[in-house]
Amino acid sequence: MSSPILIVATALLSWSALLVASRIILVNTGLDPWLFTFIQMMAGGAVLMLVSGRPKGVWRTLRDPVTWLYGVLRVATAAFFTAALLHTTAANAAFLAILSVPTSVLVLWLVMSRVPRIGELPGHLMILAGMVALAVTLEDGFRNPALVFMILSELCVVFSTLIAELHPMNQTDDRRQRAALTGAMLLASALVMLLAATGLGALAQIWPGVARVVPGELAWISDPLMVLDPMLWGAAILVGIGLRGPSMFPAMRAIHRVKTSNYLAGMAALPLTSMILETGAAQAGWLAPISVLTWSTGFGAVMILGSLAVLAARAWTASERRLS
Repeated sequence: MSSPILIVATALLSWSALLVASRIILVNTGLDPWLFTFIQMMAGGAVLMLVSGRPKGVWRTLRDPVTWLYGVLRVATAAFFTAALLHTTAANAAFLAILSVPTSVLVLWLVMSRVPRIGELPGHLMILAGMVALAVTLEDGFRNPALVFMILSELCVVFSTLIAELHPMNQTDDRRQRAALTGAMLLASALVMLLAATGLGALAQIWPGVARVVPGELAWISDPLMVLDPMLWGAAILVGIGLRGPSMFPAMRAIHRVKTSNYLAGMAALPLTSMILETGAAQAGWLAPISVLTWSTGFGAVMILGSLAVLAARAWTASERRLS
């Protein structure tokens, strides 16, 4: 899998499968999306650590504060995205995720002094225009919680992707080292967040005022014992082992090969692959039927075209530099 295109495509397909599988489970079982995500990422991280066969490298990684920062951002990204799936389709959430393309350019400009190319501007404007139009088509429009969740998710994904690009243990083609790094990040951070969520729920039982300073949709605040649900653990572990871990590994490799901004632009095709899988799930009776030919799909397509325009501008600039 030496081709950057093949590596990004592998990450793309695995993320799509993960998103659609998560939505099927959440919609049909009513499990809490936050606890589901924490446990899922713990399971995926544990598997990657085991297959890496590098316990010494894992413990060294766990002593690095940057590892914890990345892990928390990565878990928060997944938790916000998973929560959004309760309020809109996987395809719409993936369309909104394209916001990471202009966001990454702004962050890289401010943090890394990577000046954006002027030719990218039309593409970024298309993405922003498509996002605003898409938000209008959502149920309840701009008041739909999915919009806020996805904005927060993409802010986290930009910073976590940048950390993954720069992390010393990701500057290699050693698969075992990458698996150790990814697994340690997921397991440690997700475990801490699960314990924090459970502890906060228990604290709210003693001091009810705690519940007023957190979002009302966090069900585990009022019922912390829901973390003991066997179905929650069973479903989350299966998805974590089968999809979450395998998705993170090619994503880390892709980030290493193509860098942050190009990886996020390539992920703009995620809505299309998610829509295909979601349509298949609907035909199988696992999800409610969805309509592909909608205004939201059209506006999402504008965002994808904008991302392609950004990639084309970068390719044109790169070719001009080579010729000069």
